[in-house]
Amino acid sequence: MQLQTTRFGVLDIDPDTVLTFTQPIIGFPEQRRYILLDGPEGSGLSWLQSTEQGDLAFLLMRPKDVIADYQVKLSQHELNELAAASQDDLLLFTLLVVPADKTKIRTNLKAPVLINRKHRLGKQTVLERTDYPIQFFLNAAAREPGGEVQNARADA
Repeated sequence: MQLQTTRFGVLDIDPDTVLTFTQPIIGFPEQRRYILLDGPEGSGLSWLQSTEQGDLAFLLMRPKDVIADYQVKLSQHELNELAAASQDDLLLFTLLVVPADKTKIRTNLKAPVLINRKHRLGKQTVLERTDYPIQFFLNAAAREPGGEVQNARADA
């Protein structure tokens, strides 16, 4: 199938690679089908491109690239929802926001994106009982030893 996108042009997509989100990405309730694309080589980034809206694509990062001990504890219900036997079956990403002011690049550690490639399922979840911030500024993380930011709060 062909997909017309504003960011990547026309893409030839194998329908067997389309991911269906069991829960929508926050703020985008109508879009549930995406493809996962590699980001720039060596960047560790990925793109989540909507197959339903060609101008909608999210930049994803692996949160462990900035917080080595980043952990997500999923309920059995969430694992079942994603057809996963364990969290090891899932790819873990966070959404990256890249504004014009590059010093304000940030990611949402409180609401990671989970993807089960084998069963082509995904969802964004909101972590409870965690102090991971909604806005984690990567510029600040780069200044701290070990990528830790002491003043980041969930209510930031």
